[in-house]
Amino acid sequence: MTRNAISIVVCAIALAACSTGGPGSAPPPGTVTTTLPSGGVYKGTLNGSSAEATLLMLFDGTAYLFYGGTGGTGLAGVAVAKNGAQSSDGRFASDSAFDYRIGKAPASAAVFSVNFAHAPAVDGTVANKDGSAGLAFSGSAAPMLDIAPTRPNAGGLYNGRGMALGGTTQTHITLAGDGYLAGTTTSGCIFKGTAAPHEGANAYDVSVTFGPAPCPLPDKTVTGNAVLDGARLLVALPSPDRSDVFLFDGRK
Repeated sequence: MTRNAISIVVCAIALAACSTGGPGSAPPPGTVTTTLPSGGVYKGTLNGSSAEATLLMLFDGTAYLFYGGTGGTGLAGVAVAKNGAQSSDGRFASDSAFDYRIGKAPASAAVFSVNFAHAPAVDGTVANKDGSAGLAFSGSAAPMLDIAPTRPNAGGLYNGRGMALGGTTQTHITLAGDGYLAGTTTSGCIFKGTAAPHEGANAYDVSVTFGPAPCPLPDKTVTGNAVLDGARLLVALPSPDRSDVFLFDGRK
């Protein structure tokens, strides 16, 4: 059974559970039914530009929007949502989100919304609560949607950019076949951690402990998720207080 089929079944169960009538009857007026978020990876662009956008949806209400900058310069930031819910009409929303734009502090509190009503096509917005310019994006389910992640598949040496709100440094990450992770930056930071497949979506659960300064998040242990898109690894690890993020964009 595909992810979309699972979502449809769960939605149908949710509708039935909320109904006070017989089988197949409609829920009471004003009832808002919910289902599991449409987990998976979706790829597209930011509206009005060619900047890339990769959406990772997890079934626990967590969502990541990795987005690029103009001119094809790689990632420019990530928006991370927590505690989101999806209504029976296919609309996901979280009012517990932050938009992290590299080189721009502080992070912006935001409302993260995605419309799955026309899946596999999706569209959504990240609306900053302070009224500053947000994001709008559109895309479709990536072919990787039903490919199970494994530790051996993720293994390798990745070279790329390690980022936080304070700036960017060249970063090297080694992932061993047993899930052990070790990293260094050209600025002299050393960090270590683990990466493991995330059940139910093409994603990895990542935990990293940073050394002291000049590490981007000194002496912090951070957790988050990663997407492996071919040879490209995207990682987002918000700080415990969600005021900053470690973002990695690299290839092996």
